[in-house]
Amino acid sequence: MDLRVYPKHKKFVVQDMENNRKQIGKAYQSKSAANAACKKLYADVATKKVVISDRYNFKDEFKKYAEEKLRSAEDITVAATKASIRSYESFYRNYIADCFPDYIEEKNKEGAVIRRKSCVYLDEITGPALHAFVKCCYQKKKATWKTVKIIISHIKSFLRDCDGDNMAVNRSVFNWKISKKKDLHPDNHDLKYPKKSTPIMPDEAAMLINSLYADRNKDFYTAYKLAIITTFTFTGLRFSELKGILKKYIDLKNRTIFIEGVYDHNEGRYRARTKREESQRHIEIHNDFMPYLIEWLDKIKDMRSDYLFPSLRDTGPISQHKFRALLWTTFEEHGLATLKWKTKKYIGKFSRGASTTFTVIDSPFKGCPTRTFRHFMATSLVNAVKSDPALTQNYVKSVLGHGDYKTTESIYGNHTMRVSEEEKTARRIAVSKALKLNINIGIKQKLITK
Repeated sequence: MDLRVYPKHKKFVVQDMENNRKQIGKAYQSKSAANAACKKLYADVATKKVVISDRYNFKDEFKKYAEEKLRSAEDITVAATKASIRSYESFYRNYIADCFPDYIEEKNKEGAVIRRKSCVYLDEITGPALHAFVKCCYQKKKATWKTVKIIISHIKSFLRDCDGDNMAVNRSVFNWKISKKKDLHPDNHDLKYPKKSTPIMPDEAAMLINSLYADRNKDFYTAYKLAIITTFTFTGLRFSELKGILKKYIDLKNRTIFIEGVYDHNEGRYRARTKREESQRHIEIHNDFMPYLIEWLDKIKDMRSDYLFPSLRDTGPISQHKFRALLWTTFEEHGLATLKWKTKKYIGKFSRGASTTFTVIDSPFKGCPTRTFRHFMATSLVNAVKSDPALTQNYVKSVLGHGDYKTTESIYGNHTMRVSEEEKTARRIAVSKALKLNINIGIKQKLITK
């Protein structure tokens, strides 16, 4: 056995010279620490306390990392929910375990091809290795573009933590980015162009609010719908943030709502922390929103729940099922969705014993209806920043709970609002004028009536 200390990535490692200079253990901050570890290895091997083994295996370490993440999510003060943390274990089981090989073929000193077990070590995770992994996810697992992007992000986070723990990592991987042109399976159109959330139109949001306000005294659920729609429209909150709003954090005097944490509906509990530090923020109560909020607070003042959107059965917030039903029926009633009810729909469908089981057949907001309001708010503010000096980039990112305005702009800056039929007609006329083509009117009429 011949162990030696060598510098590597501004750190020091112990290498086995008799075994193709394999790294033994983790990387050390100083040469003296690496020398001390080397001496201890000699002693431990001599007394058979340890056996020199391969470097840290990527898949084994990632699995441990995912399990530790799940354990940490048990702590209620931890921002990340089990639903988000569970993705680490799910990605490992469904993608990483299969798409990173267990063996690799390589040539020894004599030129013979051998199979090396547990081929993928931490310091072997490079751009080409991730490229091969991405290709496997598309072709073998039929993964979507969004899913693969999240997996790569998780892998990078894991490797950064390993690097922080002085485990040997190839740092070049941190600069590698997934590319649609290079890494995407070219024949799969759906993978290349994933569905995006559609912002609600200003006139649609106004129509909903005006209609619901006119009927707010009709029954409690209409008032409930109005409260949900106005809060979404004027705050741009995420669903988990809106559901977790506590009445005690609504400061009418200073015109703010403090977003302290989120409600994790999968676990059925409130977490007094947000996804990231910047998401814990004060939302300004604007002039247009204030009267709706005051009226709703007065309506629920005698309810025993601490939440702005209370459950009618217990002290918790509104249930996921009830919320979905309220939102989609609002869209249906105002011509913004087509629903298929599995049972007979009748007046008082939200009363005890009535069914709210339905399927969304068609809607511009199909997929994630809550995000339509957040995307509307964000798109409107991002566009207004360019022309209104009163709206700064810092203010806009703080409203949405982002740490960097570049994040806000990259997500919402390329959004285009849907156009009305009047705008479409005007645009068609403008195109015809611009082209200046002298076409026979009769021919044009035939084309239209075909």
